[in-house]
Amino acid sequence: MQANKRVLIISYYWPPSGGAGVQRWLKFVKFLPKNGWTPVVYTPSNPEFPSIDTELEKEIPPECEVIQTPIREPYALYKKLMGAKKEDRINAGFLNETGTAGRKEQLSCF
Repeated sequence: MQANKRVLIISYYWPPSGGAGVQRWLKFVKFLPKNGWTPVVYTPSNPEFPSIDTELEKEIPPECEVIQTPIREPYALYKKLMGAKKEDRINAGFLNETGTAGRKEQLSCF
């Protein structure tokens, strides 16, 4: 079926990001062309992903147009505040797992 309508989807999480956040949009986009819609996904080119799953890129339909632009990454500020290196990855549960947050972690929650 030839898609004649376009729909814009704005999502921070898009392959190669892994995890639950990307699954919802990827599965949604996958079925749009079959229903007469051409998906256009707008996503950052420099996001901070907690997990990477390059296999998900194979599930992007060929009809899908992906537009990527750089953003001011909020996690970069968090890394700077916490004294982490630029190349350090932030885990999905990035707050202190001991239950007692330090002053910097408390500040980052605001």
